[in-house]
Amino acid sequence: MSGDLRISGVTYVLSRTLLDDIDIDFRAGEVTALSGPSGSGKTTLLSVAGGLIEPTRGSASYDGRPMWQGTGDPRPEVAFVLQVYGLVPILSARENVSVALRARGVRPGEADERAEAALARFHIADLGDRQVEELSGGQMQRVALARGLCVGSQVLLADEPTSELDEGNRGLVLAELRKEADRGAVVVVATHDPAVVDACDRHYVSDEGRLTDHVAPVDASQFAHPERRLIEEAAPPHFEEDDEVRVEEPAVRAASRQRAVDDAAFRRPTDA
Repeated sequence: MSGDLRISGVTYVLSRTLLDDIDIDFRAGEVTALSGPSGSGKTTLLSVAGGLIEPTRGSASYDGRPMWQGTGDPRPEVAFVLQVYGLVPILSARENVSVALRARGVRPGEADERAEAALARFHIADLGDRQVEELSGGQMQRVALARGLCVGSQVLLADEPTSELDEGNRGLVLAELRKEADRGAVVVVATHDPAVVDACDRHYVSDEGRLTDHVAPVDASQFAHPERRLIEEAAPPHFEEDDEVRVEEPAVRAASRQRAVDDAAFRRPTDA
């Protein structure tokens, strides 16, 4: 089994203190839930934990190695599933998954095959040729999950991964997250969904930038959250407004850098 993801004395200050002296170990082989109201620091904590932003004080490390590399790019061991999906609308569902694999050095042919298999895990293989802008919110969410899980990372950080899903697909997603933990990955899920909390091994509540163990019965009222808008712009940055954190999705950044190179590989053959 791989190592734990350790957060040590992390404080993050922007216009206010978003994280306040947090110490926590996210354990390999477990699914950990983070809950709390909007603006409580969940997204910020995931961003620090994954190496997307540098904490004001303290550190995040995985298996003894620092997560912040000075660039805002996550370590190869880390994969994200973000709240606003971070998909590229001008690419198909399959291409959005494939580009994450290509960015990690997988050959185009193999990347496309693995992308197809990843979509099948979430019962959307038939949508592989559809452009993302043609998909519903729930379908986009499953594409984002397929992209995050296909790389087989040792750290999986998911922000509201079931918010657009019905009960059946939520159960499917939870089963796939459990499989990731069972193979030894660290899995952390920020969620407003009490059913997701119930399915996790550990539960922490974020309150004004601090975390507490939550062992009492789940109070569904704390999970209420406003309706979220769907993506309308190509390659949008990810941020939770109340957290005041603005972080670009790594796979989108990789897609932008490599789009010219990948264009020929992605182009479908025309009829003779």
